Amino acid sequence: MKKLLLAAGGRPGTLLLAPLYKALKNKASFEPVVLLAVPEGAEPISAELAASFNIGEADYAIRLPKGTPVEQLAAAMTGMEKIMRREQPDLVLVCGCDDAAFGAAITAAKLGLPVAAVDAGLRSYERSSAEEVHRVVIDAMADLHFVSEHSGEYNLINEGVADEKVFFTGNLIIDSLVALMEQANNAEISVVQEVKPKKYALVILNPSGRFSDKASLAMMHRLLQEISGTITVVMPLGSELDAVMQQHNTGESFSAIDEVKLIAPPPHSSLLKLLRDSMLLLTDIEEMQSEATVMNVPCLTIMESSSRPATIEIGTNVLVSLDEDDIKSRIHDILHPGAHTHLTSRSKIPEKWDGAAAGRIVAVLDRVLKD
Repeated sequence: MKKLLLAAGGRPGTLLLAPLYKALKNKASFEPVVLLAVPEGAEPISAELAASFNIGEADYAIRLPKGTPVEQLAAAMTGMEKIMRREQPDLVLVCGCDDAAFGAAITAAKLGLPVAAVDAGLRSYERSSAEEVHRVVIDAMADLHFVSEHSGEYNLINEGVADEKVFFTGNLIIDSLVALMEQANNAEISVVQEVKPKKYALVILNPSGRFSDKASLAMMHRLLQEISGTITVVMPLGSELDAVMQQHNTGESFSAIDEVKLIAPPPHSSLLKLLRDSMLLLTDIEEMQSEATVMNVPCLTIMESSSRPATIEIGTNVLVSLDEDDIKSRIHDILHPGAHTHLTSRSKIPEKWDGAAAGRIVAVLDRVLKD
């Protein structure tokens, strides 16, 4: 039996880890071990995700103390080293591109343990982004690369990775989407009671991203004020985003806009249900781009680039600049098809984004890890 250590940190990583854990657990030849590194006080893995994939508690959960990113990375790697030395896994599967995933890849490589990169080869080519640097380093440490879209294959081979180490297995995030939506549909509870399906726009903002300064928040306020005259807007408001708004004295002005519903951040399955039933998604994060494409929800992403070009080339995702008029124009196009010159109607589901990626990865591991 081969022991496989699955390492992840935040929600994007656990969405990759969970379906892979279940598929490995169902295979008698593998013993999966879960290692999560999360900030002190945070939930290692959401209850709904654990329930959907029969994970229970993580085998190991490293609690990261408050401190700088470098201090937290050091704490993660120190804890991971002890666990990896104790477990001596046959392979370390690194899920995601956050600090925890980055630390797991470096620690395993330093200990001489084989590494597999899950969701490998993604590139935004924004080297100012910590996640982009992490992706490049993790892939450089990896012996096996499981890619979710064709761009991952091209990027890795162009960077000199041997093609026999690259496996196109599909998008694990969609595996999680399928399971979580089944759970959400069974609950049959409306996240926002006052709104009806396809009668609202969903807005998700990163409190430490493009809307962390007063000028950008003022622009978003004007934008929401205008579009809410046409369609209801639903926006999750977490403590961090609320703190940014309060810092710039804009919190009350957002809540005062008619037809803008500020809600507490819902569980991920409920957020997915909100996304599915929305008319469009406006965001400045990458996290929901894959799900929007599979659900055929138009997505306007306020970013210069995306690490998942498949969502742009054949999916529903469109990159927009931090330009108020451009965003309004594209929203108008979505709400009034054919009335504008922007074309946002194209939509296809990328190859192997079918909820079966975990099974393909297990099949590859079963083949390449045989004695």
